[in-house]
Amino acid sequence: MSERLRLTRPWPEDAARITAAMADWNTARWLTTVPWPYREADARDFIARAALDEHAVRQDDALVGMVRAGSSFGLWIAPECQGRGLGRRAGILALSRFFLDGGPEIGAHVLEGNTRSARLLDWLGFEPVSRTRLYATPLRQKVPATALRLTRARFEALHPFVLHTPRLRIGPIARDDLPDLHRIATRPEVARMMLRFRSDMALAELAQLVDESALWPPLRLAVRHEGRLIGAIGLTDGRPPRLHYFLDPDMAGQGLGQEMVAAVFDEIVARFGLPEVLADVFLDNQPSRRILKNLGFRRIEDVELKAEGRDAPADAALYRWRPGLLV
Repeated sequence: MSERLRLTRPWPEDAARITAAMADWNTARWLTTVPWPYREADARDFIARAALDEHAVRQDDALVGMVRAGSSFGLWIAPECQGRGLGRRAGILALSRFFLDGGPEIGAHVLEGNTRSARLLDWLGFEPVSRTRLYATPLRQKVPATALRLTRARFEALHPFVLHTPRLRIGPIARDDLPDLHRIATRPEVARMMLRFRSDMALAELAQLVDESALWPPLRLAVRHEGRLIGAIGLTDGRPPRLHYFLDPDMAGQGLGQEMVAAVFDEIVARFGLPEVLADVFLDNQPSRRILKNLGFRRIEDVELKAEGRDAPADAALYRWRPGLLV
């Protein structure tokens, strides 16, 4: 998706934007709990009371909607911003955060006649569970509705990381990719920069290391250039997680390493809202150190690491990224 959105807390200065959106009857009529008519005092009260699962949807710094993913899922997009796929993207971001925190499933409701929301929920993977009736405050009456449910497993199957850059396609690792991954990861100049790979590693042993998710940490993705696999990138499931990646040495010097790491890192930050990401880098790995510096990582600690592909421990550094951290 091309729309660059981010999720934040709702801010006090959002009150006018929220009020304007809720003043649109075709938006408010499909929501069950908002007052009608909606006043700026209602917006200020909502912002002050908003729970941690209530996210403001922003394009640049402008609020374009709200999304909730916690006790239930709910979403609205400002009338002038509809029809651009913003709801889909906001739903992906909010649900990724919800399921990352361990929620096994989440429910939603859609009022009868709200075909736009019904299509969005279906696209996200929600499945109908039952028919019900809900009290809609703007309508001042109970109305027919459908209860829906989305499981973590279904969301993962429908919405794994699939990214396109000007030169790369990044997505899930397939079993057919393992020979190419093995060929690259066991090259001595690659293995010595990673912690768990060796030049004499068997294909079956490598297969156990890369059998990870294409959505949740531990995450590992395949990187392709012109249809050919040229590397991999992933994220551990630690708290904080660690970023790791490698590139076919034959493809070095073209900026592809920066392109692949930047694309995946941007998506990781957008989807998961991580407060911190770490990376271990050997000091003789100058290309990787440049990549991290360009992404805003800061070298915070010098360490000594033992890699499977090296004969002895070697000097390395721990790099850390935090939102807004200056290089």
